[in-house]
Amino acid sequence: MTANLFNDCGSRGIIPLVGSRGKAPGGVQGQRPWWGGMVMCVLLIATSTLACAAEARPRRIISANVCADRLLLPLADRADIVSVSHFAADPNLSTVATETAGLRVNQGDAEEIVALHPDLVILGAIQALSTGAMLRTLGIAVYTIPPVEGIDAVRLLIRSLAARLGQTARGERLLAAMDARLLALPRPTHPVQAVVYQAGGWSAGRGTMADDLFGRLGFVNRAAAAGIVGFGALPLERLVVDAPDLIVIEETGENAPSLAGALLHHPALLRGKMRFIRIPMRLWACPDPALVEAAALMAGAVP
Repeated sequence: MTANLFNDCGSRGIIPLVGSRGKAPGGVQGQRPWWGGMVMCVLLIATSTLACAAEARPRRIISANVCADRLLLPLADRADIVSVSHFAADPNLSTVATETAGLRVNQGDAEEIVALHPDLVILGAIQALSTGAMLRTLGIAVYTIPPVEGIDAVRLLIRSLAARLGQTARGERLLAAMDARLLALPRPTHPVQAVVYQAGGWSAGRGTMADDLFGRLGFVNRAAAAGIVGFGALPLERLVVDAPDLIVIEETGENAPSLAGALLHHPALLRGKMRFIRIPMRLWACPDPALVEAAALMAGAVP
């Protein structure tokens, strides 16, 4: 049997987990992102989906992760969806909040999921460590949504999930629309120096989704130029000296004051000609077409 790395086609499959040396986001500057091994594995998805293509199309699907919700809704028939995660209706996180109205929600607990008698459960990578393992022991098919850090990997993931759902044509239509939207975005006529800056001074360097999007837009990622790989701290002093053309801030929807958040309002950042663009967290929280909408906001912020 050819094992799909993220879709086990029942309890038979293999899901490679992150090694013990991985680091969580916000780890040591220059450290490879903790999901690095999994990102490499996602590149093999396209060659491993054939083993699952012959599986019966699932008719009782449960999504227990907000990224799974966001991928499942545009790919599956609504009648085949038994339940979505309780985050599906949260507009700060979900891009399908309206579409999920009327669907049963779940908290992601194994006991709750089993009681709904699914024939496929879609989970996030962290859930696969515990909930996914438990479900597999009961013979329930599990598909895991991995963290990915590039549009090419997003394409592979969408094709893989669409094949597992028996919705290959629908997946291709979704990708065609995403690619057309990305291709239509304006590119700058001059070099644009850009950087992601988050509460606490964290930034996104080489090997991140932001870095991939910057490259596709023709931007230069100042965090990557500073030697940051994955997520790392970018000192305010370095940011001010570099004076990038565009500072991208993730908008979480939380307005409570904090010491970490105060850095984003430092007077030094308000000097000069640096422009700020706030990207809603929901637009690049998941590996799906909403990433192109985040790219569109960034492209539109260039004078």
